[in-house]
Amino acid sequence: MEIGVKTIVGGIALFVLGGLSVYLATNNSQHANTAAATQETRTDNTSAPTIVDEQATASTTTSATGAKSFYEAAEARREQQLADKAEADRLAKLLAIKERSVECKFWKQQQKNASAAAKIEDKITQYCTLQTSSSASSESALATASNTSTSIN
Repeated sequence: MEIGVKTIVGGIALFVLGGLSVYLATNNSQHANTAAATQETRTDNTSAPTIVDEQATASTTTSATGAKSFYEAAEARREQQLADKAEADRLAKLLAIKERSVECKFWKQQQKNASAAAKIEDKITQYCTLQTSSSASSESALATASNTSTSIN
């Protein structure tokens, strides 16, 4: 049994109309409740609608500033995460450059062959790892590593 194109289109149309009617029904009931509440306050006291309106305005303003501060805080967290990720990527690249340098490879080879392990460990630490003392030293290390890599090629 094949379902016809008209049947499929009719089903989709009914689905859309049903969703639209539910939306309109809930939207109208909310407006009706708000209008009924406003009417009740007007019949009870003539000054009450202004108080209700002021309270509604105050709550709207408070929620707007709360939302604004939330978005500002979220944007600040996002920017901080991006900065942290960029720094981590930069350090990973620097470490990869140092590990691929000729000096690092040389001292690792010496470690396998030589008996003066302590001195060689110091050299491996010097040439294969990043020092966290300052960003200037890491930039100079990057420049040294890149000069060494280009001079080999």
